Amino acid sequence: MTRPRRSSARKTPAGSGRSRTGRALAAARRSRAGRAVAERPWLGLVALGFLVVVAVLAGRMGAEQRPVEPFRVVESADSAKPLAPEPGQPHRPRAAPSVPKEAPEAPEPMPQVVQPAPSQTVQAPAPVAPKPPTAAPAAAPEEAQVAVLPPPPAPPDGVPLWRRNAVPAPVPDGRPRVVIVIDDMGLDRKRSARIAALPGPLTLAWLPYSRDLPAQAVAARRRGHELIVHVPMEPGGGENPGPNALLTRLPPEELRRRLVANLASFEGYVGINNHMGSRFTADREGMAVVLAELSARGLLFLDSRTTAETRAPELGRVYRLPVLSRDVFLDHTQTRDGVAAALAKLEEAARRDGLAIAIGHPHDVTAAALEAWLPTLESRGLQLIPLSAAVRQNGEGS
Repeated sequence: MTRPRRSSARKTPAGSGRSRTGRALAAARRSRAGRAVAERPWLGLVALGFLVVVAVLAGRMGAEQRPVEPFRVVESADSAKPLAPEPGQPHRPRAAPSVPKEAPEAPEPMPQVVQPAPSQTVQAPAPVAPKPPTAAPAAAPEEAQVAVLPPPPAPPDGVPLWRRNAVPAPVPDGRPRVVIVIDDMGLDRKRSARIAALPGPLTLAWLPYSRDLPAQAVAARRRGHELIVHVPMEPGGGENPGPNALLTRLPPEELRRRLVANLASFEGYVGINNHMGSRFTADREGMAVVLAELSARGLLFLDSRTTAETRAPELGRVYRLPVLSRDVFLDHTQTRDGVAAALAKLEEAARRDGLAIAIGHPHDVTAAALEAWLPTLESRGLQLIPLSAAVRQNGEGS
């Protein structure tokens, strides 16, 4: 019995043979594919295009799975028109412009989502118009202001005080008449005494804060001069009018208190005139308090006319008291020639109007001019009278 012949080839494991076979087949395929690509180059381009198409399709499938953000209107600084939304997307209207500073800020309303039609043109909301400023209330007419003034007092019983304290006046004889008033009396005792020694009747206006005023006033009254109170009032500049001055900022009660204190400084006067007072005499409410009090006491008022805006004449008619006005200042220019020119102006006004009122001060130049001028009145055809007689001549007294 013969034995089978043993193969000289060495056996290999089954798995190892299959691996070598697979690698051989893969190498053969690559070799064939390489030869095919080498022989047909367009096959490579086809394969590359296929891969691109696959990648694009995969990207679109992923994008469809992500949420889509709502449409937002974007406004540039150079354009007032909003961007048009794509069809089917919600539209948020543009916010209104900020409210101007003059108007109160209102809370910004929440925007509403508007779904426009695909063919609809989106209109930008109109800007909010600024709120017009509130108009100031119209000023009340001047007639209405009379209602806030003190009411006219009842006429005093009997003869008014200005007539009881008046000095005797010369009988009218047809000549033009002049009134000489000297302000600022009392402070300078020497110069005040020089004025009081002049022939009268003069009208002397005494400052209420002068020393020994009652004695000075009585001495002047015995010489035949008429007396008035020279009440300090607020000027238009920065001058100091003196104690207890009437000021526009004071309430009516304080104005009345100060006026009464000034009137209590001496007795025997027929009324008052203003010391300075260009601001106060132009103040309607303040002058109303003063003239109402004077009317209740039966006194007169001489307006020194330190301002053309004085309210004294019109309020004098309201409160029914005599109001007179200065025509000439004697010593606005404190020289001999200046006072002489003022006296000539006084004569001219008296001859033209029949009556003229001059105001001077106890300056040396004024006293000297009057000492020379008063004795010549007869020859000049003029008549010197006190202030109260001018009221009677104008028909304002009762």
